[in-house]
Amino acid sequence: MFWVASISSVLTILLIRYYYRKCNWNFKILTFRLNTLIRSSRRDKKAAQRLLKQVYVLLHKSIASNDTAMAYQAIDLLKLAFGYGIMRQDEAVRLMAISVAALNEKQPDMASFILDAFRPLIRQLSPECIPGAAEQLTLIGVIALKQRQNFLVAKITECIFLIMDRGDAAKDKKIITAAITSFKAMGVLSLRRRDIALFREMSIRLSAWFTANQPNEEVAKELVSMLTAWLHRIVGINNMALFAMIEEFTDALIQSKVLDSQLELLYEEWGNLAASACLNPNNLLAGNILKFLFSIAILRQDYCQWIKVVEVAGRVIKLTVSRHGILGAFTVFHPMLEVGRSLLWSELRFVQCIDEYKHKMLFAVVKESLIIISFAAKQELVGSSGQTIVDIFKCWVENPAMAANHKSIKKYCQMLLLFWLKDKRKVKKNLPYTNVLTEPILFTDSERLRFKM
Repeated sequence: MFWVASISSVLTILLIRYYYRKCNWNFKILTFRLNTLIRSSRRDKKAAQRLLKQVYVLLHKSIASNDTAMAYQAIDLLKLAFGYGIMRQDEAVRLMAISVAALNEKQPDMASFILDAFRPLIRQLSPECIPGAAEQLTLIGVIALKQRQNFLVAKITECIFLIMDRGDAAKDKKIITAAITSFKAMGVLSLRRRDIALFREMSIRLSAWFTANQPNEEVAKELVSMLTAWLHRIVGINNMALFAMIEEFTDALIQSKVLDSQLELLYEEWGNLAASACLNPNNLLAGNILKFLFSIAILRQDYCQWIKVVEVAGRVIKLTVSRHGILGAFTVFHPMLEVGRSLLWSELRFVQCIDEYKHKMLFAVVKESLIIISFAAKQELVGSSGQTIVDIFKCWVENPAMAANHKSIKKYCQMLLLFWLKDKRKVKKNLPYTNVLTEPILFTDSERLRFKM
């Protein structure tokens, strides 16, 4: 029995040595053939295909046997081949398949090394093949995120940024659109996994890239779609810190005029998300979204865009009122009220002249606010718009987180009340049953004349 065991051990050692020698000889032969192809002035496509096929066979064997040494050698051959432009048309698909195979076998380190082969491949691929490579990287990223392999996702985003940094990428709409689509998916999944560091890194680098490379109208539309998809996820998880990040990123794009051609689309899409958020009384994002939209419109100084934002905000606020009542909707209504108060204060500073643009902005807000207040009063069945304005005033000044200067709040609410009272038929009925807002009247006769109150 001892001799049998000894002979068995010797045979095992010999077989292992033979196997490794055979593998080493395989790699030496493949390396020789690859060097021959590299030096050749006219490369044999069929020989290149046979060579790459054999390398992939070795890769599959290394994954099946969890042999990292063999895998590293095979990947080094692939990187060398790709670096010299030796590749097949569907090479990105093959790399994706082998990466996914490594992930399915719970070998993330091997998958990471395989991803390194994408770098030389991306540099050598023709422009028409780049969107396909971005798609394959996204598929790997989705699987990696599901397996919580965040370091792999970071490497994939580096590869996508490498695509965007190609010399021909900035002027190729298909390449940039493919990269944005990849970042849209990766961003949504990173938000779902609460990977804040990855999301922040993507935002910062994308902001810098698009600021340096001003996109055309179609690419700007894709950017808005990406931002909307990200915000939709953030609204779903009701996370204020993440909203602050996407707000900062979007603001940077707007400041650099990247999204100028698609601002109305942004107002509409983000308004819809604010409406979705307001359905949940515990979701704080609806009011913050409207506040951000107002800040963009003020910055742009475009009356048509201002009217659009006021209409979008009015729609969201009325939906909130219908669900939660005027007081329940106050946090969503507050951004519009605050904008009106700020515009009134700004107007009153100019005694000798009138800023026509801000004057029109103010009256657009007042008009929409009164429509909302009238809608709220009808929802309550009892009371009037005048009493609703008083209720809003009380809620505003009693909320320390939202109260600004008490006098300016009262003056703006008085303005709403005075405009409502312009119709004499309304004076005779349903006047506010308290004088907390009406006394004293803070507007002088000249100010009332100026604002036609």
